[in-house]
Amino acid sequence: MSEARYNILVVSDNSGRGEGGAEVFNQELAEALARRHNVTLFTANPDMPAHEGIQRTVQTQPPMIDPGPGREPQPMKRREWLEELAGRDPQQYGLEDPTAQPYDIIIGHSRFSGPAAAGLRENWYQNARLVHFLHTSPERLPFVRDLTPEQAEAKAAKDAGIERGLMERSDVVAGVGPLLAQASRDLSAEGVNIPHSHEFVPGTKIYEPVQHDPEPDRLNLLVMGRVNDPLKGVKDAAEAVARLNEAGVPVHLTVRGVPEHELEREGKLLRKLSGGNVTVKGRTSSVDELNEDIRAAHAMIMPSKHEGFGMVASEGLGHGVPVLVNEESGAALFLQDADRFPPEIGGVCVVNEPTDGTSRARAWMQAIHQLRQDLPQRQAGALRIREILQQYSWEHAAEATVQAAMEQTPLPHRDPRTLITAQERDLLRTVQGPNGQLLRPDAPEQAPPVMEEQPGPGVGVQRDGPAQEGQAPGAPAPVWQAGLPQNAQSAQHQAGARAGSESAQGAASPENPTPLWQVGLPQTQAGAGAGSPRGAAPAESATPLWQVGVDQNPPAAGRGTGESEPGRSAVAQQPPPDLSGPRGGEIEV
Repeated sequence: MSEARYNILVVSDNSGRGEGGAEVFNQELAEALARRHNVTLFTANPDMPAHEGIQRTVQTQPPMIDPGPGREPQPMKRREWLEELAGRDPQQYGLEDPTAQPYDIIIGHSRFSGPAAAGLRENWYQNARLVHFLHTSPERLPFVRDLTPEQAEAKAAKDAGIERGLMERSDVVAGVGPLLAQASRDLSAEGVNIPHSHEFVPGTKIYEPVQHDPEPDRLNLLVMGRVNDPLKGVKDAAEAVARLNEAGVPVHLTVRGVPEHELEREGKLLRKLSGGNVTVKGRTSSVDELNEDIRAAHAMIMPSKHEGFGMVASEGLGHGVPVLVNEESGAALFLQDADRFPPEIGGVCVVNEPTDGTSRARAWMQAIHQLRQDLPQRQAGALRIREILQQYSWEHAAEATVQAAMEQTPLPHRDPRTLITAQERDLLRTVQGPNGQLLRPDAPEQAPPVMEEQPGPGVGVQRDGPAQEGQAPGAPAPVWQAGLPQNAQSAQHQAGARAGSESAQGAASPENPTPLWQVGLPQTQAGAGAGSPRGAAPAESATPLWQVGVDQNPPAAGRGTGESEPGRSAVAQQPPPDLSGPRGGEIEV
């Protein structure tokens, strides 16, 4: 991992627990980035709770909008307010002097804060790399909501168009998990600028492993999140619980995350659907309360119809609690990845969507019943997954993203002659591997990039880390070569030779590429497999990716490591540079 320390601006309309998945995600990411870098968090929520370790927080108050006679004034939407501010002098509302070009990276989240992040980079901070996170699939999500086909098509076209436009303005598009990484590549495959693609793995916090009776009298299940949303499938879970109890299998469901004003109505409905076998709890921002719920459960379930990723699965597994997740989710693809997890413990966590006309409630009833029958094995499997997930912390995820971003030349400084095709982009896409490794599974040759040798635009603020010199005159090195070892620079030419006859997916791979599961392993293991890591199993003598750096004799239940991260040495935090300018506040309108 690089020791360089960068200045990062995180733009988010809201951040913190108790709201939604993107807000929780932003808090975890920002705090993880701040452990190694200088982070400024820019938000439109003046009441946002403090985040641990953030060097600077700039909170603004959206103005009130007069809707007309007879109607009460309402505050401007946070995302719209941030986008409007992006066109004004940033010093008016507390960000740094643009003439100093103080930021190395700017981060935006989907269409929520992506427009503001892109505007800030284009209008004021052209030397920063722009990272755009994709949190949901705009082309798929509308079709699993309660919309008519016409409404779904219109919303999908609108939202996808917004995301495509933002991606074309970005240097890196980070899909949250494998499902959204692929969706982001599909969305950004057209346009003048094809951004770099990075697969981001949300971090897992590791706790002392939970201990439960493997033969309980009653199976206690937990579902968490925005559970009043029909997309989350909580009604299907409640019906499944009712059927199991009617069949003589005692099961109780705890539902955490109902808004306070809907508790009575939702509680009444869920009690009816579950036959009274449910406890309904409101939203909370307390990590302790959430952890108590998780540790009281024999298993966590995620019965959503669709999830971009589904971080609740990682939260449960961090405690060693078995999980069941829906098939159409990033978490399902992640757990089913045999390069990361043994199939016998990852695959059983996934509940297949019914295709024979049966109800989702029946499918989940069968999956829960099977989990109850196999509970001792599922508990052991969850503990094994917990051990592997120690290689996927939020710090690992943050550092892999920073490395992927700093390898890029900012779009405003990029020579148009260096723009690449989607096929060439796909060859050099990056995937977050164990312990924050930055992997290129489809590149003809693999070797760790040398970030320190990458030239970048001149920056007017002194900071720790590698010096950034001005770009050389004339055509710069192509963006796809920036930061890459020389043996990977033939990727464009090889891709171009194949482009006329084969697609990027169908092109024959070069002979003897390094499989994903071998990247970073000792050379004595090299040659154990070939081809795409998704297409062939490793040889018997090779160490799979999910075993790298993992104790082959994991501790028994009750002997955890707390929140430590094995295999990662402590890095001394250097003091942040003295950045001049106001320290945040509200803007007057």
